[in-house]
Amino acid sequence: MMHCPFCRNSAHSRTSRYLSDSVKHRYYQCQNVLCSATFRSMESVESIIRQPVAGDEPADEFIQGEMDKAPKQRQSATQ
Repeated sequence: MMHCPFCRNSAHSRTSRYLSDSVKHRYYQCQNVLCSATFRSMESVESIIRQPVAGDEPADEFIQGEMDKAPKQRQSATQ
């Protein structure tokens, strides 16, 4: 949920689309019937707080399957 930039009431996300692996446009619609503004935001990964830890133990079968389906993240050249 985000606040409408015009009337400050709540706005709900209607759809989104990825521009890259770490940037997404999200489209919102104001819930105030008298306003009904539609606007877009941009979300991005600003920094990584903690990366996943690769353990010596084999992962749970379900978790490993989900991890295999997830898109691989690129390593930053500055790290």
